[in-house]
Amino acid sequence: MYRLFSVILFLILFTASATAQEQAVHKVKAGETLYSISRTLDVSVAELRAWNNLNDNALAIGQELVYYIGQEELTTPEPIEEGESLISISQPQENAFYIVKSGDNLTTIARAHSMSLSELRALNDLQSDLLRIGQRLTVRKVKDSVAPSAQEYFEGNTPQGSFVVYTISEGETVSQLLEKFKMTEYELRLLNPEVNLNSLNADQRITVLLPPTGNFENPFKTEAKLQNLGRVEASAYQVSERGNSTSSGELYNPEALTAAHSNITIGSILFVENSKTGKGIFVRINDRIAISGLKLSQEAYRILELESENDPFVNIYTNQ
Repeated sequence: MYRLFSVILFLILFTASATAQEQAVHKVKAGETLYSISRTLDVSVAELRAWNNLNDNALAIGQELVYYIGQEELTTPEPIEEGESLISISQPQENAFYIVKSGDNLTTIARAHSMSLSELRALNDLQSDLLRIGQRLTVRKVKDSVAPSAQEYFEGNTPQGSFVVYTISEGETVSQLLEKFKMTEYELRLLNPEVNLNSLNADQRITVLLPPTGNFENPFKTEAKLQNLGRVEASAYQVSERGNSTSSGELYNPEALTAAHSNITIGSILFVENSKTGKGIFVRINDRIAISGLKLSQEAYRILELESENDPFVNIYTNQ
């Protein structure tokens, strides 16, 4: 009687277990391994091997693997009311192949593909850190940045302030990068918080800020004469405006000798003179203002000694 009860209980549990799972099929894609598939399907490598009678980790593209889905994963989601949206949708990690080159090691390969050493070893079933030239490794596919490549902007003039992705060349140093893009090391670190600037590798990609490349020819000639455009009220940029975009596409630099005017052509060079002291400097128009007068950079305003005046006015001149 006890044995009969045990058999019945076993059959009930077995039936419940069998109906709690549903069989499904996964078709192997390029770059996938048993490990990556197990992570995607939320099962173990051992289960995949057992379900498909696999003796090793070898897979073929297009091969169909049987796996089982738990009942809780088959539950029909609640309908989404009109106007609602899903916050996020988890996507399987895409993989790619990497061919080992001379000088490569697991650390540099993992870092270049935003992986940990343990992930790289597990993804390729590596038992040691030894690599051979030409060896093919499965790596995490690096997502394309929303920023364009710097190469797209190396031809022609571009506005300052564009963020681009730059690929490190062999032997390129941080000092060379700072000089090329007119950036400070602090700015470069802020744009690349996950990058070790003390250990850059060839083909590594970083985010940089393009320097201004628009140049304006000086319209003044040796024989040119200045034409007086009149006396106008002067004002200065605020400290908080540093880095703001100007009408020329440059970023406002308080140390540069620049100015803004309502209609004088962008790129024009003006001679500006303090109406009271006669002290004057040349400034370049690179911005627009909606009011009359001349808005000077902080450095230009300081050199003209306008800071101490209650009602600052300047005379402006251009070449004839």
